Amino acid sequence: MAGKIIADQIEHSTAGSLDTSYVVNGSAKAWINFNGTGTIAARDSANLSSLTDLSTGTYQINFSNAFTNGNYANVCALGNAGRINPNDVLFTHPDHQNTTDSRVFNCLGNGGSADRAIITCQITGDLA
Repeated sequence: MAGKIIADQIEHSTAGSLDTSYVVNGSAKAWINFNGTGTIAARDSANLSSLTDLSTGTYQINFSNAFTNGNYANVCALGNAGRINPNDVLFTHPDHQNTTDSRVFNCLGNGGSADRAIITCQITGDLA
């Protein structure tokens, strides 16, 4: 049986209340923590259908549920067992942020790229 709950606020017995618009508009609609070295694999995730290793340091995150448009916010971070150069950055491809997938790229401070053992992304936007 399918149903619907309609509420403008959610109230917790001790923590207070929250307007549901914050839940709908402000919550991550997808997130992932994955290993980007060797055979890539998600450690844990939400709204992930699959991962694709496109090339060294470049990954595609495929969503289970599409976003309404490509104007979502994708915040990523990287880690590694070894030292990371503070000039290394992980960013989303500005020309490949689609409703069904997003690409992330690890750019080294010297202009090259590298795979990383720990990559995390949190995507906030409206689902279709």
